[in-house]
Amino acid sequence: LQPARLRHRAPHRIVQSASATDATERESYLQYNAHAWRGVCRSVVVDATRRRVDYDADLDGKRYSAAVKRRTNGDLEERFSWDDDDAIETTLPSKDVVCDFDGSYSCDRASSLVAGTAPSFTIETGLAVSDEARIRILALYDGATGLLKRIACLDEQRVGATESTGGAALAAEVDDVFAVSGEWAGDATVRRPDNSACRVLKQDFVLRCDGERFYRGLEMRMPGDLFSTDAKTERTLLESYGEVSEPGLAYDSVVFREDGAVLCILPGCYALCPFALDEEKAFFVEAGCFVDEDDRQGQLPISVRKGIMMEGDPGTSSRFLARSVRLYAPKRELKSVTTSYHQLVDGD
Repeated sequence: LQPARLRHRAPHRIVQSASATDATERESYLQYNAHAWRGVCRSVVVDATRRRVDYDADLDGKRYSAAVKRRTNGDLEERFSWDDDDAIETTLPSKDVVCDFDGSYSCDRASSLVAGTAPSFTIETGLAVSDEARIRILALYDGATGLLKRIACLDEQRVGATESTGGAALAAEVDDVFAVSGEWAGDATVRRPDNSACRVLKQDFVLRCDGERFYRGLEMRMPGDLFSTDAKTERTLLESYGEVSEPGLAYDSVVFREDGAVLCILPGCYALCPFALDEEKAFFVEAGCFVDEDDRQGQLPISVRKGIMMEGDPGTSSRFLARSVRLYAPKRELKSVTTSYHQLVDGD
């Protein structure tokens, strides 16, 4: 399996310093998410010891409602109600959230998707698909052992919205290792946990599969000292190879044995997570979703409309990839959050 050469032509993101935009970004996050949502869950259960991903008979395909309310202190209260089960009430403290200018966010917290069960250590990523649609991707770890036990995607529409979602929609047909393959070019924004510093860098992404092996390549052009304005720009290429899951499973997955991680592909989105959290080791969790934009002259996806200006040759594809990566130091200490938006420049 030979990786393709990365090509660099994509939207260019314009972002001001965090000190000037943090309040605006947090307000956008609150306004966007504090609504009533209606959704469907796509989920897999993970046997971290055997490194196997299986269909989640309990939660996959279940529908639910989520009522999210804003407190005066900036926290969000959520009442999550399965159609056929009890409601789960949680609070998302504002201090635990790292947010972006389009309403997207990520956090970690103790939570559960099943009423009455012990809360998991949950790493949650919320990605704005359009003005009226969002995706939430959850990696749930056993609170005692640190083993990954479930990956869930919550595909949500704002209650009261029309079927049209502002010209952008989740590309739900992207649901296997071949559909995600391609070259993606774009920009990324890196934030510290408290949003106190913000840097923008070029980031290009390649996914390839030959049916048995899976290649993931990430090229970044960034300062050696990420948050220094004087640091020299360096080019970094990160590559990894994984093994594709056996045919016939409900959802495709890829095991990266050297990294001890699994890539799970659900309709229109994916999550890349370590099988286990070691208190003495650094790790990262990545989540992404694929967005189709049919009328780029009419209305771009909101991440483009609010933060990206088209320069040079932006390409002709109407498919985009939104990603979020949470990087942790040992002891589960969050070090940075990278959000990025890419355009497909070469699909398989």
